[in-house]
Amino acid sequence: MPDSRGSRVPSIRRRGPVREHAGSDPAAESESFGRPAPSLFVRLAASALVVLLVALGLIGLAIQQAYRGAAELALGERLEGAAFQVLAGMDVDAEGRLVPPDNLGDSLLARPESGLYAGIVANSASWASPSVLGTSVEPLAASVERGTEQRIPAGEDDLHRYRIGLGWELPDGRIVDFVIWAAEDRARLDETLARFRSVLWRWLVLAGLILLIALIVLLIQPLMVLRRVAGEIGDVEAGRSDRLRGRYPRELEPLTANLNALLETERSNVEQYRRALGDLAHSLKTPLAVLGTQLDDDSVDLESLRETVEQMRVRVRAELDRALRSGRRTMRALVGVRPVLERAVRTLGKLYRGVDFELDVDAGLAANVEERDLLELVGNLAENAGKYGSSHVRVSATQGTASLRRRGLRICVDDDGPGMSGEDFEKMLQRGVRGDQRRGGPVEGQGLGLSIVERIVSSYDGSVRAERSPLGGLRVIVDLPPEARRPRPSTADEESE
Repeated sequence: MPDSRGSRVPSIRRRGPVREHAGSDPAAESESFGRPAPSLFVRLAASALVVLLVALGLIGLAIQQAYRGAAELALGERLEGAAFQVLAGMDVDAEGRLVPPDNLGDSLLARPESGLYAGIVANSASWASPSVLGTSVEPLAASVERGTEQRIPAGEDDLHRYRIGLGWELPDGRIVDFVIWAAEDRARLDETLARFRSVLWRWLVLAGLILLIALIVLLIQPLMVLRRVAGEIGDVEAGRSDRLRGRYPRELEPLTANLNALLETERSNVEQYRRALGDLAHSLKTPLAVLGTQLDDDSVDLESLRETVEQMRVRVRAELDRALRSGRRTMRALVGVRPVLERAVRTLGKLYRGVDFELDVDAGLAANVEERDLLELVGNLAENAGKYGSSHVRVSATQGTASLRRRGLRICVDDDGPGMSGEDFEKMLQRGVRGDQRRGGPVEGQGLGLSIVERIVSSYDGSVRAERSPLGGLRVIVDLPPEARRPRPSTADEESE
């Protein structure tokens, strides 16, 4: 087999002692490891609460600021409306004397101390609305140029003011300048804003409570699923169950499937090792009895003792190797396929110099298989093709089926030999018989190559089949899925190479 003949697994050596990081405290680390981690629910709930408070706070501030802007705009419109209401009711006689409005209707300007005030300031006279009665509201002394307006926010006098300068043309062409002013108490705007702020934050608090309850309910649902997974794992640990049997959401299916695969792999490996130890004990029983008999004989032959011990050593190595090969791994690393196949083909090219070995594999092809299994699988198939073919062997590999995170592999080995039917190939897989002809003569071998191939393929829950090759001989197709679906018992009577 190419792996055992032409390749060696490099060892990893340590060049120095393992040093601790500077400043590390083993006592502190052990104390931190012993301290229980915070609850996932508490951490998620605290994070959701912080996010909720920040979001609602920003929303409340944004709404409050927007409402304040709208309220200030409405204030400006009210002041303008009051000024133009006064302008609509006033008049100027022919001598340029001011005639104030005599009817303000049912507006706030006609109500004393209503908070909305207006008036007129002319060169020789002034007028104020009835709403200023009982107050100390006075117009600003500074004049305003004709055609301009002023908006003055509330200051020490607590009044928001608006003034506009106008000119009235008399019949003789003269123009009388005057100023119309309007004012409103700051308390009206502040009261409106305070009332809105109270209502806004009351509803935001209520919305926050509802959202917090909804978030807690939404957090509990997936955590209950995780708790159910933990409960099933506890049942497995306690021996009440052998696998996770519940139905879980699609997002947790990879987790539960991998856990079940790990459990099945562990049971399969334990069974394989137990069987290997039983076979080893059974196979050593007779050599040990023979060895004991020889030791009781004074005329013991040392060469016979050496032969018996060597048989025991070979048998122990064979059983241990079989146990190692029959072990399964669920989490297999991603392996580059072409370098492994190049090693196998290069080794076989040296062994069968009259055969042209062709490799057809993409450089970037990778699959989740064990490198040792891949080397042994391709080595045995290509070696059989070299034995029973004529002069040309082609080894090709393509990407097989893929799961969410893993990649499968398809391997094809073609030769230009006489070939065989699919039924004969199945018999060779099942019984471990070998082909006995190559170019008309006998071929050396024990007929174990295909049985090893079948065992490796079975450990991956894969498939192996044969068909007619485009080269004229036999094509062997091996499909290795990305993950095994269930453990398969190894053949009881399989023998080590």
